[in-house]
Amino acid sequence: MSVTPSRERSRRGEGDQLRDDLLEAAADLLAEHGSVEKVSLRAVATRTGVSPTAVYRHFANHDELMIESVLWCWRELDAVLGAVLTDPEEDPFECFRKMGDAYHGFATEEPGRYKVLFTRDLMVLDQVQEMGLLVFAKLVGLVERMLAANGDDRDAFFVASQVHTWLHGIVGLCNKPGSPEAEADPFPPGDELVLAMPAALGLEPKN
Repeated sequence: MSVTPSRERSRRGEGDQLRDDLLEAAADLLAEHGSVEKVSLRAVATRTGVSPTAVYRHFANHDELMIESVLWCWRELDAVLGAVLTDPEEDPFECFRKMGDAYHGFATEEPGRYKVLFTRDLMVLDQVQEMGLLVFAKLVGLVERMLAANGDDRDAFFVASQVHTWLHGIVGLCNKPGSPEAEADPFPPGDELVLAMPAALGLEPKN
C-alpha cells in the first residue's frame, strides 16, 4: 500500500511556499513524462509530500496546475535573463553576450524546466504564449539597441527571432556538458556556438 509522504501543515504566511513547491513538482513531472495527460494531480501531491486536498487549496483543478507550472518555468527563465539586462545604459553588445550565456546556462543547468517551456500540450494556450512573448520582448528590445548602435535598419523582431532560433537550436543540438553522451557528441560545445553567434548574425559592434 502506497502512503503519501507526510508534510507539516504550513504555518501562517507559508502558503506561497507550498504553492511554489507544487508548481516545481508539477514542472519536474512534466519534464519527466513530456505530457500533461501523464501527470496526475495525485502524483504532484505525492511528489510534494501533501494530500491531494492540499493541492486544491491552491489550484482549482488539474488544468490550472499544469498551466501555472509552465508559467512558473517561464518566470524562472525571465528572472535569469532579467538579472543580466538590468542596466539600460550598459553596452548592448556586452548585454547580448551575457544574455546568450544566461539562456544557454538556464537550458543546460535546468534542462527539465527548459523542456517544460515547450510542452506541446500547453505552449499553444493564449496565456502561455503571452508570457513567452513578454520574455521575448526583452530580447527584441536588446536587439533593437544593438541595431541602432550599428546604424542597421533590419527589423528587430525578425532578427530577435533569428537569435532565438539559433539559441534554441544550439540547446537542442548540443548535449549538456558532462553528460554521458558528451564524449560521443560530434558537435562543438554549446557555449562556443553561443559565443560565435553574434558574428554569424551580424550583431557585432561596428566601432
